[in-house]
Amino acid sequence: MSIDSIDARRHFTPVSELSWCARTIECHSIDGQVQAVPTATNDALIKSQLLDELLRASQMLTSEEVAVFDRTVQALSGLKFSGRELGVLFSMFADDTPHHDVMWGLLHLVEASDGDSMVSALVQSAPYMLRVAPEWLETFICRLLNSDLHRNMLIAYLKSMASTKGAAEVVSLIEALKADTSDCIRAKASVVASALMPLLEYSPTYQP
Repeated sequence: MSIDSIDARRHFTPVSELSWCARTIECHSIDGQVQAVPTATNDALIKSQLLDELLRASQMLTSEEVAVFDRTVQALSGLKFSGRELGVLFSMFADDTPHHDVMWGLLHLVEASDGDSMVSALVQSAPYMLRVAPEWLETFICRLLNSDLHRNMLIAYLKSMASTKGAAEVVSLIEALKADTSDCIRAKASVVASALMPLLEYSPTYQP
């Protein structure tokens, strides 16, 4: 997937959250009475099981795994994710996947999560994604740049967490995007680069 081929998909367009039906698990206590497990506990258990299932199918080597992956992404829609869980989701992206249409469902799932948590998890996942999914990482960054809200979140996070894992890699990528073929991306990257100038001066790819 070339950079030019993903330009049209870089605009940040979060999908609307699908409704999530809360379930109640009934269990028997030692005295034989039926008790209900709290919904929050049940939802957490279901989410953990779904994430495990998604991870197992993430290589999508068979048509069955593709179907399971797609179905599980849909089942996870509308749930809230912790930073650790978002990190797991980011780890599933790979540039060499033959099923980019299915992976776009995962991207929309991630984008529907809390903005601050998503930005934090993306930055911390950047070193890994640069090795296995650099094009997906660039796509995420470009889509953040195209959203006023998320662009400001990214700037704020990088300013306050400059020494965190992945920050230098993201700053370097933003600097490189100033030479992007898209006028819009170049302009947005320049805005962020200007706001991050003190950090860029320490970037290995910085050229004044």
